[in-house]
Formats: sequence, C-alpha cells, structure tokens
Amino acid sequence: MLSAGASAVYGSVAVFPAAGTPVASPNTQISFRGASPAELSGVKVRGSKSGSHSGKLRAHSDGLGASFLPDHPFHAGERVTVKAGVSLIGAKNGVVTFTIARPPGHYTIGFPGDSTRDAPGIQHFHSRPDIAPPSILIKKRDAAAVGQGDLFVAAKAGPGQDGPMITDDSGHLIWFKKIGGKDSVFDFRRQTYRGHPVLTWWQGVAKSGQGLGAGHIVDTSYRSIATVQAGNGYKADLHEFEISRNDTALLLAYQPVTYDGETEMDTLMQEIDIPTGLVMFEWHSLGNIARSESYVRYSNGRPNDVAHLNSIQLTRDGNFLVSGRNNDAVYKINRATGKIIWRLGGKRSNFNLTKASHFVGQHHARLQPDGSITLFDNGQPPQPRRPARALWLNVDSRHRKVSVRHAYRYPKTLYSGSQGSMQVLGNARDVFVGWGGNHPQLTEFDYKGNVIFNARFKPGDDTYRAFRYPWDAQPDRAPDIAASRSGGNTNVWASWNGATGVAQWQVLAGSNPNALVPAATVSRTGFETHATVNGSPQYVAVRALGPHGEVLGTSPAIQPSG
Repeated sequence: MLSAGASAVYGSVAVFPAAGTPVASPNTQISFRGASPAELSGVKVRGSKSGSHSGKLRAHSDGLGASFLPDHPFHAGERVTVKAGVSLIGAKNGVVTFTIARPPGHYTIGFPGDSTRDAPGIQHFHSRPDIAPPSILIKKRDAAAVGQGDLFVAAKAGPGQDGPMITDDSGHLIWFKKIGGKDSVFDFRRQTYRGHPVLTWWQGVAKSGQGLGAGHIVDTSYRSIATVQAGNGYKADLHEFEISRNDTALLLAYQPVTYDGETEMDTLMQEIDIPTGLVMFEWHSLGNIARSESYVRYSNGRPNDVAHLNSIQLTRDGNFLVSGRNNDAVYKINRATGKIIWRLGGKRSNFNLTKASHFVGQHHARLQPDGSITLFDNGQPPQPRRPARALWLNVDSRHRKVSVRHAYRYPKTLYSGSQGSMQVLGNARDVFVGWGGNHPQLTEFDYKGNVIFNARFKPGDDTYRAFRYPWDAQPDRAPDIAASRSGGNTNVWASWNGATGVAQWQVLAGSNPNALVPAATVSRTGFETHATVNGSPQYVAVRALGPHGEVLGTSPAIQPSG
C-alpha cells in the first residue's frame, strides 16, 4: 500500500527513465517516485543483452521514493524491463520498458577561448593581490532603483579572472571567488535551501553552447554546503542550476548519442535529491521532441541538437516548465509521466500567440505566481534577427491565448545571439535584465518600462545571467590586511571578501602583536579601505566594525613592509 503523501502526488509509482525512453544512459539508476523502499518489493530489472541485474535500493531523503542502483552497467542499444510489486506508471502488462542509448559517431565540439590578460577596469587590491575581478561601471542609478539589492554576476569571458561576483548597486565589489584552470562559472545567484539564503552556481568546463560540470551551494559564511552532480553518468550542463521549493536540485545535461542513425545531442533534465545525490526525475528531449519541431540544424561535425534545453522550473502544481531554445518553445512537462502537457510557441504550439508575443531562441523562462510567463527573447538565430527584449507574457490557460504584458528593450538597438536573463524583482513590479553573451549590459526597468538602472562590465567581460538580490553575509575567515611604511607614516589597507556589515575599519598598532591598541578609525570606502597611521609601528592589524561600533572580525597582526 502506498503512503498517503506519495499516492496524493503520483496516484501510482512513477519510474525514470520513463517508459519508452529511447536514449537512457548505460549507467542509469532506476528511480521510483511514489513509494518508500519498504513498499517497493519485488523490483526486477533485466536487460535484453545483459540479462538480470542485481543492485541496491536506496531511499530518497523525502521518503517518497527510492532508486535501484544496478551493480553493473547496461549494454548499448539493449531494451531494459522493470517490474515491481506496485503499479508502475507507463507499464504494459506490469512491465516498464526503455532503451539504452548507442554511443555517438565522430563529432566535434569547440572550446571557446578566454583571456586572462590585464586591461583597464580590472581591479587590484593591496590586501588581496590574489584576486583581479573586472569592474562594474554604473551608467544610471535612479532613486527608484536604490535598495533593490546587490548585483550577482559570473564573470566568464574577456580580460581578468573568471568567477562568481557580487557588487553593490554603486559597483563596489562585495565578494569574488577566483576560479582557476579551464573552469568557468555560470548561473550565479542567491537562492533558498532548507529555509536559508544560499549562493549557488554552476562550475565546470564550458564548451561551445554546453558545459561539463556540477552545481555548487555555499552558505552566508561562504562555506560549502553541497556540490551537486548530475546522476546516471552525466555531467551537469551550464545552463541551469535551480533549487526547487522542495529543496531539490534541477539541472540539465547534454549527451551526444546515435539516434535514428545520426549523431544527435540529447539534452535532458534531472531532479536531484541533494542530500543523497540520487535521481528523482529524468526527462530526455530525444523521444519527446521530434526533429520536425526544431528550427536549427547543426553542421561541420557538430551533433544536431533538436531542443537545446536551457531552463527548468518546478511549477506550483508540481510539474516542470522547460525552455527549448532550438524550438522557440516553452514546454510544460508532467512530473509523474514525463509527457508533454502543452507547448507554448514553436511549430506545435497549443496556444494562440499574438504577433507581438512570438519569441525566438529564448532563455530563462519562468512561470510567475499569477500565471504569467517571463523570458528573455533573444530574437535571433536563425530568424528573424531582431533586437533582443525581455518579455512578460499574459497566459490565458483556459482559452489558450497569449499576449504581451510588457516588452523591455535596451535603450539602444542590441542584438543578442545567445544567453540572457529576465528577473522580476522583489517588489513584483520592476524587472532586471542581463543581455547575454558578448553584451555586458545589466538593466533595470520599472513597471512602465523606464530604465531606472543601467550598468556594464567595464573591461568588456560578460555573464550568462544577471540578478539583483538583497544579501547579508559574514565570512568565516578573518579580514585581510596589507601595510607598508612611507615617509614616516604607515599605510594600511583592509578588506574582508564577502562581508556586508562593515561600517568602519579600526587600525590596531604596537610593538607586541598580542597587545595592539587602536591607532586610527576610518569609514569603509569600498571593497578595500585605506588608512594612514602616524609613525612606524612594528605590528599592525585591523578590526571590522559594524554600524554600532561592534567588532565583527579582526585580522592577523603583520609587520609592515618597507
């Protein structure tokens, strides 16, 4: 008998890979949703070539599912059958069947270049010489935009270092994490996990239009909470790392396979149980979206990508909203069956769209609480190559009609071939727009469409998405300090990467590093604050003071250079 909570959500037990999946991973687990391990008696898994599979059944952390982990992988091209002592969604004669993918033929995927050279606008700090982030140049900041939150971007291309980055709305750096090697960072933002604010981002190797990496979660002290991997042998893609309201992780993966005799890119989405890393849901574009729905055909040895999924959202009714860039369409996916509930846009739209509401090559589709949908409309490849815009759509689900509520365009004509984001801010009126790859502009519009905030990366770096959120944090490490003697005085530089509550810096000085006394107090002036102390003390340190003079943290004592 199924538990009450499970049966209310699913009715019977869902299985993933779902019945009929034609391109499952050879390393797939079999995920059951709607029953606890105790209720999943008699699980039997068999491959048409590999035979019967033994394995372990591991519970999902919410108690509403479990995953069967086979002891050995499946064979390419074989049919897998799944049985259990409960009713399975998609079963025929009590059996769910899916097919293992065949490996791809020869293909090529390029790696875009990146520059780490210095350039005007790259920031340098005495107290943190190890970091060199790009600058954010504020071009417009009306009074109406003040207080809407800090800027969250992920520098990933152009001069300087790459990494997740927070600045205030004056462009002053708050936090930066240098990402070394060949890794890049995408989709950096504030989210909520288990009721607490966290920072999240995707990190990995970015290929041309896809990525191989994992999701990262850190707390308000910048301590790692979790690194979330894709399941079933895949690597998480760069386009999305979303924490759902159920505290699960939603991510994408891109996997080349042979499908209908051709090398195709299967773009798939997964819901991951963060504490266990188990797969709770998996959905494949191949087998669900036909080639005829795609507007794009790749060439030059690059695997054809029917859908190019680039965003996922768990909707309030428990299903998924997914954006297919190469289909110019947004899909609603049934969480229990994996079937497409409806298509909005594209060649097979279930909605009537006004001419003004058609979108092309879109990113970052989100269903809003009132049933409207927001997205970033790139307006590009292959047609009609019109200026990009952020689009807020009225969606009449009952009559299947769609119209434009608001369309936001950059003050000057701007074409955006890829990437981009649109965020409805906390006041539920203003929107914040990142204009996509190679377009380092960040713009806030009020409800009437007026630009009330505009900024850009000063040295021409860029970010996949951009966001504004309130942020309050204090690092678990001590503040940083640098000092040097000059002309009978001592120059001191203080910083505390990620701290948001510092109002003043107090310089401590003396001949004994364990008995320093206050020598100067100055107001914080940005990421790094400079102070001058008379004379040449043997040791100095700095204290971070809060708005009421409270001590937030103290640096180690150092001996000034010079």
